[in-house]
Amino acid sequence: MKTFFQLLFIGISSTSFLTGFGMAQDTPAPNGTEPEGYEIRVRLHNYPDSLQHSLRLGRYYWSGRYIEDSAVYDKAENLYIFQGDEELNKGMYILITGDDHYVDFILDKSQHIGIECSYPDLSNNIHFTNSPENEAYQSFIKTSKHYFSALDSLQALDKAARQTKNEEESARLKENISNYYAQLDQAKTAFIENNPDNMMAVVFKAQQPVPVPDAPSSVPDSLKAHWQYEYYKNHYFDYFDLCDERLLFSPMLYQRVNSFQDKVLHMQSPDTIKLAWERLIEKARCNKEVFKALIAHPVEHYQRSQIIGQDAIWVYLAKKYYLGGEAWWASPSLVENFRKRIERVEPLLIGNRPLEFSCPDTTVDTPDENWVSVFSSKRRYTVVIFWSLSCVHCQHSMPKWHDLYEKHGKEWDFDVIAICKDHDMAEWKSYIRRHNMLDWTNLCGKKATLDYDDKWDVATTPTIYVLDSQKRIVTKMIEPEYLEEFIKDWNKKYF
Repeated sequence: MKTFFQLLFIGISSTSFLTGFGMAQDTPAPNGTEPEGYEIRVRLHNYPDSLQHSLRLGRYYWSGRYIEDSAVYDKAENLYIFQGDEELNKGMYILITGDDHYVDFILDKSQHIGIECSYPDLSNNIHFTNSPENEAYQSFIKTSKHYFSALDSLQALDKAARQTKNEEESARLKENISNYYAQLDQAKTAFIENNPDNMMAVVFKAQQPVPVPDAPSSVPDSLKAHWQYEYYKNHYFDYFDLCDERLLFSPMLYQRVNSFQDKVLHMQSPDTIKLAWERLIEKARCNKEVFKALIAHPVEHYQRSQIIGQDAIWVYLAKKYYLGGEAWWASPSLVENFRKRIERVEPLLIGNRPLEFSCPDTTVDTPDENWVSVFSSKRRYTVVIFWSLSCVHCQHSMPKWHDLYEKHGKEWDFDVIAICKDHDMAEWKSYIRRHNMLDWTNLCGKKATLDYDDKWDVATTPTIYVLDSQKRIVTKMIEPEYLEEFIKDWNKKYF
């Protein structure tokens, strides 16, 4: 079995086949136009009867592979026929046997094509008729296959040389490997020039590495690496034609976008990430389907992100494109759900000041309830913890928070306000006394001056916010073992 990307780098042997096998290619459409719909006629040699003539047509879309059609078997002609009245989306398709052997191919302008191949290795000796796109790519594979075999041999020799620490031999082999890659790049360049509209030409262009120049002499040495990173980030899609919808119907665009997300933008600030996505999305306005994918993907991804502060990314993009009326595919109910969720989450983004509220401190026995504001601390930092006795994670983390408070509360200038959501007052009081937690502020969450579940988005326990002296959120959902590192970094930046 060969995947589409394996076929880019593995030579396919080229035994000749008979070119005619009952294809519907001899009847031209009226006025010289392409016939309507699609028809893919497949002759599959050596296919076992035990697989009951099952043959499927799959397609790529974004990150997934989907079944598009099942073939009708013509026993008299020994042909498998996929047929439909409407043209399929142009892109990469997959021929899949009953036991999941498969091969990828191009379906583009020509959608009445023939394929001839052999089971079980469908890619070996595959042959196409009435499909100039696939025929051109097969010709490229045929003329370039010696590069692949040579590279395989040289890389094996280089591995052996490195294992024996023969540096001189390894250097010689690496030079030869570089030369073969350069020749292969030249072959790809020639393919692009000779077949500019072929989908593989688009793929070959997209595979080209982004050349990063040296930083200008005017850039200080300490900032040269950052300048080069910014250049690389801003030019990462230079060789991608985001107007070409065919890339959406291949694995290529998703893999590039995923690499951009997980490697290029990895651990950058939310502001850097959201603006990088916005620039990329704006480049795709020329194709509404690519535009859609490049909006939906980061909004979905950053909603699920566990990295602190990255919720600001999806909020920014969803407000601009979904609430801004540009998400043409979104139903009114989906837009309304985004609106409601953003109204709840946005006030709780890092840098914002949440709504103040008070709860009674009933750990001290007094005739009257002692209502205490969640903003009552005068310290530089306030750790607000919403917790529950029934929460297993809380039972492990609350003693850790208290140990940290006892050891470093004064040194790091932070207070803890712990709001218990349980309604069993006696059990709550017993727990905090048993764990000597009376030296920080304990509030009973049974009563409050506002619905903090809604306004502070307390959907699970523990929910944790760290506020600065102005009661703005500086981080959230942090574990106690990481507070010291955070405070040191924050103090270094702002104090």
